[in-house]
Amino acid sequence: MSKKLKSFAWFVCFVFIFSSLVTLPSLKSNSVKAASSNQPVKTLTFFYGDSNADPHPDLFSTPIGKEITKLTGVKLKIEYLAGQDEATKIGLMLASGDLPDLIHGHQEHGKLIEAGVLVPLDNYIQKYGKYCKQIYSAKDLKRLRQKDGKIYFLSPYRNEITPDLKPDGFWLPIDLLEKAKWPKVRYWEDYQQLIRDYVKKNPTIEGKPTIGFTFITENWRFFTLENPPSYLMGYQNDGDVIVDPKTYEAKVYATMEGSKRYYKDLNKMWKEGLIDKEVFVQNYDTYLSKIAQGRVVGFYDQWWQFGYDAEASLKNAKKYNRMHVSFPVVYKGVQRARYLMIQPIGARDGISITKKCKDPVTAFKFLDTLCSLEAQKLMYWGIKGVDYSVDKNGKMYLTDKQKKQREDPVYRKKQGLGYWWVFPHAYLKLQDGNYREPGFDPEYVYKNFSPAEKKVLDAYKAKYFMQPPFTDPPLETPYGFAWEINIPADKTQVTIATQKMSEVRRKYLPQLVMAKTDADFERIWKEYLQAFEKTNYKVYEQFKTEMIRWRVKNWN
Repeated sequence: MSKKLKSFAWFVCFVFIFSSLVTLPSLKSNSVKAASSNQPVKTLTFFYGDSNADPHPDLFSTPIGKEITKLTGVKLKIEYLAGQDEATKIGLMLASGDLPDLIHGHQEHGKLIEAGVLVPLDNYIQKYGKYCKQIYSAKDLKRLRQKDGKIYFLSPYRNEITPDLKPDGFWLPIDLLEKAKWPKVRYWEDYQQLIRDYVKKNPTIEGKPTIGFTFITENWRFFTLENPPSYLMGYQNDGDVIVDPKTYEAKVYATMEGSKRYYKDLNKMWKEGLIDKEVFVQNYDTYLSKIAQGRVVGFYDQWWQFGYDAEASLKNAKKYNRMHVSFPVVYKGVQRARYLMIQPIGARDGISITKKCKDPVTAFKFLDTLCSLEAQKLMYWGIKGVDYSVDKNGKMYLTDKQKKQREDPVYRKKQGLGYWWVFPHAYLKLQDGNYREPGFDPEYVYKNFSPAEKKVLDAYKAKYFMQPPFTDPPLETPYGFAWEINIPADKTQVTIATQKMSEVRRKYLPQLVMAKTDADFERIWKEYLQAFEKTNYKVYEQFKTEMIRWRVKNWN
């Protein structure tokens, strides 16, 4: 084991041991009293505006939902985003003034703040925030303050690295890694060559043509084509820009040489027949189905976009060797990768109370009670004795039966298990020292990996995938991520520049990848640069730089 890996291993051990020792006041004094059965249940409306959310037909009629109502005295009537994009829906709600009691605007949450339709929570936190102050530190609350100095939501985004997930990166199938005798996958050139060699030896998989490399460009998922150059150059995911770690100056990277290099290499792979010919016309379901078939070799993506569907399908079908593993691929000369970063508490969105709410005190007390130990266990573990067990030392765990139930999507929906992430939650561990979720416990996580995944971990001398060599040790960013910075409505020039940049990239990046000759590529690249110069992108860079520097100054 290298010195670097040993240091990281000791760091992880220290974090887990330290977080186990740090506890809040005794549970006895912080126990929640269930709402009185004599009091009528209050129904609040809630709009969940995340286009990625998994809708539940009636969450508060499930066993877990009913227990939450017993604890809080509140039942939510939830409306999910359907048939519209986030921007359109939030725009219509603001125009009509038809707002629910509670709202989560996701990427459009900033528009709600700007419109002045949300209730500032500062006084409620001070007066009624018994439980939220247990799981959100003073520093967390400081970072939740917007530029006007007020807090408008409790964020679900926490500063944590969880061992049950796999980091973002460039993915390869386990079968390739084993046949290549567990290679060190670090540089972009080597990654491409591994794909070439594998496809040459395996032109078909289970009777279907092998796909060397793919990505998804449908709607906002275009980021799987846009983002890779910033990672390859050694920067974290800040959306359209890369940020100087010393000056905090933001620069759009779409026309940099590092980006040209990536699209030039994709063009070479395209001409070699390695890239999926349907890549620019396939929809999301098709993309997932190809990965689930096990015939995709390489791709860049973030785990949440395909892991819970395509990879889960491979695992359920016991096609373990067709499952994928990510690596922090960079250009040669780049010293460290930044695929995995420790994010300060998310300051873009969360659950807010709108000014249309007739009983904001009840709404806030509901959110605060969700922060209690009892509610957290219900939301993230389920019902004691049914969904989890507790040993004589108070440690929560899953029996084999409970583990099987938890992995069954039908059971999860019926029980109401796994639908609560958007609500306020504790950082990594609960107030009694138990992990917030089973998937945060490294012992549980390792046992839950498939035999093939364990084989990979053993070969690379790791215990889970959120550590080297599958990702570099994470750094904490002092400003969060530039992509989560909302553009205010009065910044019209910035918004227009953003739209124009997007239009130019969508027009020219596919042309670059599919260019027939090197001369065609150079001609298209020149046209691309000329078109990009007309987008007024510098005003966008200035705005991002200003906001990033504001965060660094006020957050730290």
